[in-house]
Amino acid sequence: MFALAGIASAHPLGNFSVNQYSRIEIEKSKVKLRSVLDLAEIPTFQESQTIDTNRDSLLSEDELNAYASRITPNYLSNLLISVDGQSIELRETAKNISLPPGSGNLPTLRIEWDLIGDLPIENLSTVHRINFENKNYTERVGWKEIVIGRVAGVNIFDSSAFGSGITDELKAYPNETLNAPLTEKKAEFAFTTSTIPVGAKVLQNRDGHVSPPIEKDKFAELINVPEITFPIVLAGLLLAFGFGAMHAMSPGHGKTVVGAYLVGSRGTIKHAVFLGLTVTITHTLSVFALGIVALFASSYILPERLMPFLSFVSGLLVFFIGLTLFKDRLFSFLGWKTDNHHDEYNHEILPEDEISGNESQTHTHGGLTHTHGGSTHTHAPPENISWRNLLALGVSGGLLPCPSALILMLSAISLNRIGYGIILTMVFSIGLATTLTAVGLAFLFVGKFFESSALSNNRIVKVLPVFSAFVITCVGAVICYNSLV
Repeated sequence: MFALAGIASAHPLGNFSVNQYSRIEIEKSKVKLRSVLDLAEIPTFQESQTIDTNRDSLLSEDELNAYASRITPNYLSNLLISVDGQSIELRETAKNISLPPGSGNLPTLRIEWDLIGDLPIENLSTVHRINFENKNYTERVGWKEIVIGRVAGVNIFDSSAFGSGITDELKAYPNETLNAPLTEKKAEFAFTTSTIPVGAKVLQNRDGHVSPPIEKDKFAELINVPEITFPIVLAGLLLAFGFGAMHAMSPGHGKTVVGAYLVGSRGTIKHAVFLGLTVTITHTLSVFALGIVALFASSYILPERLMPFLSFVSGLLVFFIGLTLFKDRLFSFLGWKTDNHHDEYNHEILPEDEISGNESQTHTHGGLTHTHGGSTHTHAPPENISWRNLLALGVSGGLLPCPSALILMLSAISLNRIGYGIILTMVFSIGLATTLTAVGLAFLFVGKFFESSALSNNRIVKVLPVFSAFVITCVGAVICYNSLV
């Protein structure tokens, strides 16, 4: 499972990210700023609709340069830099725009600016303080890195930023910090051409490890073939199914919840198949829905902002299922009547003449149902699986769309291979659902083994369904908490 989970995406921070890098250098009369804007595949796809002014689906060099010129004034106006409280006006000395390849033949967008400003001070031998803030794309997720560069003859100290970068200007990212990307939007530091004051802290480097080149997303690359032929389609479908199955083996995707739900439930193969179909349909629809948002509604709704909301809804469904199961299974274990039990498992008060002696104990149904002082009850788990809970479980497992599938759909649109993209996305979802179904079947068969073995009367085995329901509740609560954070 760990081996199959090692698939890296083309953009290490995710296909939604808008990443920014800033490096500030102080010379004797100037301040220099190197600024880099790196848009991942999905925001690049959205911006391409603005860049492509002639609507020929091609981004020419002239269109790219015109786009860079259009956005530069606004971008520079949000790079705020001042010395001793006096604002410094930045002007462009050079810029470059390019389209590095990303996943699924979708480009990423990279713009580099070299900027310069005049220091409105004469005596640099005294201590001066620089304040910098980048207010661009504050609403977008992504890596935000600020570096303070050293120049001979200028001493820098008491800095809130570091003197070394991590990403080589957003070209390579450290694997160990991708789950918590840098969010450096502001920097403050002091400088002087004379000796650093006593007690001041000299500019420090940070220890960063650069990751190896990131592989392209193999699933998204399925749409990027020179020609669609029957053998290519067949191979693509098989690979899409395999990628979906492997994707389901990565952390998340409800495997824990599916297993914990089916522990102690009297499920059947049809329940597992229904669960798989629900996951497939939900996941496919979620990919299509988020793709539509990325295409047509990005001005009003940012796609990456929907992901935590969808995660919260998914967690809420899991929490509800877990709480309901926990109550039913706990009541059943304790021998209390619940409305969900079949008649054969409900409480039954025996007539007095059927009770032999005080605290008599009559055991029936293989030890699952027995009598304490005239009250017959059971320690069996609840009745057959609830279709409503099973539907909610499938929806929670497929509600979060896979970014790889979304990239493939957008690539299919850009290559005018929409039908093939839809089919690949559906097969990918089927592969994902098949893995979850297999997990469910495995738990069902193991459960039947325990029921038919001598362990069926073991108290630990009997309490396991209650514990598994508690696990589901905790998982749902954690998902909700993480999405809110």
